[in-house]
Amino acid sequence: MKLAFIPAILATLLPLSAQESGAESNKQLRATVQKWISVMKETQKTQQNWREQKQILLDSKVSLLSENTQMETEILSAFDRLGSTDETSRKKLAEKKQYDDGREAFRDGLNDLDNKVSAVIPLLPRELTSQSKLEKHIADHKNFVIRQDKEKISLNGRLTAMLAILTEAEKFNQIITPFTGRSAEAGGQKVLLDGIYFGLATGFAANEAGTVALLLQPGPDGWTETEITDADVIGQVRELINVGNASGEIQLVTVPLEIAK
Repeated sequence: MKLAFIPAILATLLPLSAQESGAESNKQLRATVQKWISVMKETQKTQQNWREQKQILLDSKVSLLSENTQMETEILSAFDRLGSTDETSRKKLAEKKQYDDGREAFRDGLNDLDNKVSAVIPLLPRELTSQSKLEKHIADHKNFVIRQDKEKISLNGRLTAMLAILTEAEKFNQIITPFTGRSAEAGGQKVLLDGIYFGLATGFAANEAGTVALLLQPGPDGWTETEITDADVIGQVRELINVGNASGEIQLVTVPLEIAK
């Protein structure tokens, strides 16, 4: 409103004689003042716009600062989770390495056990090893022993075969086992024998007539058969077999252990 009084003030300052000649000047002055007023209005408008934009920028700054703080918090939390995950991963890797090392050590131990089980197999009589289930385990074990790529063989498969062989050997060694259907050469002719095993220690076989008898003994190359020539001992062996397979009467018999020396 103050700007509106400027032309009037200027007009009173001029002498009367100059007012007419200064009409053109007044006109130019009014145009200048109007232009100035227009510029001021535009300036005020620009300032108002700037204040509004400034407030928007300030609000945006506050929002961005808040978001930045939140992001920093989330990043720190992510690093904490990552550190925890890395620690868990390191533990799992350490456990896996320990497991792998233990498995390889166990595999090396099985290589030594292979030889011990292989040494047991010849001590098993053919009446035992001919059983289909044990026969397969023995065949599997022998195949595992000769393979060069043992690291590719399942540890469970190797263990299953060895444990089955040792278990059957242990069971057989704890009982007296009769058998039938063995043939042998005696006196220049083939005879059919039945017999009895005393675990894995010794065994005897004889024909039904009690005229031929064999002593059976285990060895590193398998069981050997030794013909018994003493007629009294042959008779004792026959009685022993009859008692063992329950085909004879219950009686006390003398076990010819001296033959097994």
